[in-house]
Amino acid sequence: MIAVTLAIQLLLMNFIGIFARKTGIVDKAGTTQVTNLLMQICLPCLIFYSISNATEFSMDALINFAIVILIATLAVVIGLVVGQGFFLANKKTGKARIQRYGLIFSHFSFMGIPVIEALFGSMGTFYYAFFLIPVRLAYYGLSEPLMTPPELKGAKKSIGDLLKKTFLTPQMIAVFLGVIFWVLGWKLPAAINYCVKSLNTITSPLALLVCGMVIAEYDFKKLLHLEYFILPILRTVAMPALFFGVSRLLLMVGVDSLLCNMFVVYGALPTASLLPVYAVKYDPDPENQLHAAGVSMISVFLSAITVPIWYLLLG
Repeated sequence: MIAVTLAIQLLLMNFIGIFARKTGIVDKAGTTQVTNLLMQICLPCLIFYSISNATEFSMDALINFAIVILIATLAVVIGLVVGQGFFLANKKTGKARIQRYGLIFSHFSFMGIPVIEALFGSMGTFYYAFFLIPVRLAYYGLSEPLMTPPELKGAKKSIGDLLKKTFLTPQMIAVFLGVIFWVLGWKLPAAINYCVKSLNTITSPLALLVCGMVIAEYDFKKLLHLEYFILPILRTVAMPALFFGVSRLLLMVGVDSLLCNMFVVYGALPTASLLPVYAVKYDPDPENQLHAAGVSMISVFLSAITVPIWYLLLG
């Protein structure tokens, strides 16, 4: 029943976002502003609240924290290997770059957080905040080199710039503050806690609305090309199947079932939300830009069906 409800919720919230954007209730500038609000304020509040209030500090939780970091790193490595394989098999074309990027990075934030929260509750969100640390590190560090055509690549950025870009974001700062409060058992004053809790509550539905608003920026007729279905099927069917197989091995060596199941659901998420944005930013070829927009839109709608199915398969 949870899976069916989730599928309906994902589709409805996305369609409401699309409706709001298509009818002009929210314009393009409004979508950008809501996205900034979500990224800079709401998501950090959700992350902080999830970590600081999910459970009392214990050695078991600390061990799982370390394990989830390792699992997330494994998820990134699997994505890199599979993505690079497809890139080489498709002769390093512009579309191959898009396929590679889409297989490496999923829609881990705006779509991932609401899904994890709906399926696994507060404990799932708690561990997912840690899970995203290696994912964000790879995401911020690799997006530009992976999406930029070889002839347009400039000077490599330093490790210091990468670390600054990764760890000084509001989301990562929220992780560190949340861990401090969690370990020390600190609590926010009642008035501040109410504000943080309220923002935590609205984050998931707002994130799904933003997904719909972003999708609505594109002409659906141009994006429903048969070729654009290849990556979404790989992303939402083949990748989670691979993650599912790895998760069963992790279960056999004693990894917590919650972490294993979260690993599979992460693998079933649609392509990264910024794939079309990065295609426009780094690749001047309009055909590649349209391809990125098409696979992004289709994978979001497809994942609304496949994610609940994968959850059911997890038992």
